[in-house]
Amino acid sequence: MLLGRRVSKTTLVLSDSMLRGVRVGYADDTDQITRGGAVIRDLSTSIYYRDGQFGSRSIKVEGYRFIVIHVGTNDLSNGRLVSEVSLDIKDLIELIRQSNQDAVLLVSGVLYRPKDDRTTFRKVNGVNVAIKRVCDRYRSVLFLRSQSQFKSGSMLLTQLYDNGGLHLNQEGRARFGSYLRARLTRGCLRRDFEGSRE
Repeated sequence: MLLGRRVSKTTLVLSDSMLRGVRVGYADDTDQITRGGAVIRDLSTSIYYRDGQFGSRSIKVEGYRFIVIHVGTNDLSNGRLVSEVSLDIKDLIELIRQSNQDAVLLVSGVLYRPKDDRTTFRKVNGVNVAIKRVCDRYRSVLFLRSQSQFKSGSMLLTQLYDNGGLHLNQEGRARFGSYLRARLTRGCLRRDFEGSRE
């Protein structure tokens, strides 16, 4: 939510362009902010926190029960190391916690993309393992294995991506939205949360 607006919705979605056009929550209950080309640090520098300065910090996270985070793809594309992405996710979580200690944070795994080469695929695997480890350190922070929705066994479901292989097509967006909405329901959230601690 941008500063100046009163929170009346329960869910906030913070994302790079991968979630553009994806209906994550129900419109009357969800604020969704997607930023094309965003890296994790872009979201971090946009978060307003109580003791912070205003500047570009225009996203207020207070008052939400759920905060969905999907970011990291552009970090890998820009050559960031797995360890750097992991540290940036940790910093983002801690920054959000400064203003909202009660929300459940759902951190979505980085998706594979048809345009990526084998090296990037391996980095996606590594970064998702690292992000899950970060999430497991915190109370009420859940790692979502979103990437599993776009593979069948070891095969990437390329029919869910646009022709450039960079973003999801309509079918892919519908699948991703359905997956995320299911995780926001009470029963699925509890099961996934317990499953992430195994």
